[in-house]
Amino acid sequence: MGIEDLRRNIERSEDIIKEIFEINQKIENLQIGKTDGEELIKNLSFQLKVLNNAVPNLLENISFYKKISDTKENFEKNKSCLINVSYVKKVPNQDQKKISLTVNKGEEAKLLKSLSAENSLYKKFKSEEKEDSGNPSFPKKTPGFIGLSNLVFKNFSAKISNSEFFSFIRTDLRKISSPFIITSYISMTLFGTLLSFIFGLIIFIVSIFTGSWIFGLSMLIALPILTFFLFYQYPSSQRKSLEKEINQELPFLTIYMSAISGSGIEPSKMFGILALSKDYPFSSREVRKLNNYINFYGYDAVSALKLASKSCPSEKLSLLFDGLATTISSGGGLMEFLDKHSETLLFDYRLEREKYTRIAETFLNIYISVLIAAPMILMLLFILMSLTGFGGTTFTPSNLTIFMIMIIGFLNVGFLLLLNSKQPKF
Repeated sequence: MGIEDLRRNIERSEDIIKEIFEINQKIENLQIGKTDGEELIKNLSFQLKVLNNAVPNLLENISFYKKISDTKENFEKNKSCLINVSYVKKVPNQDQKKISLTVNKGEEAKLLKSLSAENSLYKKFKSEEKEDSGNPSFPKKTPGFIGLSNLVFKNFSAKISNSEFFSFIRTDLRKISSPFIITSYISMTLFGTLLSFIFGLIIFIVSIFTGSWIFGLSMLIALPILTFFLFYQYPSSQRKSLEKEINQELPFLTIYMSAISGSGIEPSKMFGILALSKDYPFSSREVRKLNNYINFYGYDAVSALKLASKSCPSEKLSLLFDGLATTISSGGGLMEFLDKHSETLLFDYRLEREKYTRIAETFLNIYISVLIAAPMILMLLFILMSLTGFGGTTFTPSNLTIFMIMIIGFLNVGFLLLLNSKQPKF
């Protein structure tokens, strides 16, 4: 046991650190369950600890010379403290490989138990991917589409990805924690536009033989433009949706932060508590990013806050992060800052509620005039036209009833959807 054993242990330690980082990214992007992901990280961390414990005994057996005090018995004693453990590493979507490690005697049983738990969790993740169980993750649903897009347009997308036209897409993709890089997303946009053009061309050719070539020509022009527009606007619309959700949670999150900081807890610990909170799902997702900068990248709290503010979809939360960074670096009172900031956010929240109340009142007036008065006037008009035979109309009472019920039903659904879109979450 010597340099080769130490090298294998170090290589495996590096692989474990990479795996922990990748798993944490998957948890952040909601690709795997948080509980199972944290359990897997716990197992990998324990394996890393076992490998680190074996380093002192391994170093005792490695030397270019022997001390006079070293005896054969001491050398054999140090050697007998170590034991080789070999196993087969199984990771989904990767080749299996045999791994041989050197650990302290007495820890091999715990290591093998941890490896067994790790394999069972990986099997669970693999089965979940096969079932595609309810996670609306776009890349899981269309892996072939992404691959074909990159195959056809990857080189061209790389050339135009730095243009000003696609600059805000790069920013929005980062802010919504998208699993796509800018090159892949542009490739998907171009490939989707190409497919819609081909589909429109087929409709156009068919319409020539059916005599409706104007409709076919309009579809040929409209489908690619619409597809490109939808892809182009998707990151921005997702960012705005996230911003709206975060802004509605933010006043209450700030009050919660103020209460935590009042206990005298250090900021990094406070962010850890917020990241585990289930009461603010959208805001805590951004706090988890902040926590990752501290725990995995090794940034201090001030630098992590400044970085997190740049990739935050909400401008208000970004301002909060910047304010926290300034307060911590200047040595100001964190609780006082959060109290004042929460008052400002609550004031804005009340204004939003009042604005919604006024909008609801306006919609109520429109609803009364459009869906109560107008149908009655319209029905009387149709009845008079039917009785007099004006314009050749022959509406029967049953036809009028069905017609008016359909119109009122559609208008009611439209009003409900509009009110729901404007309604605050809290």
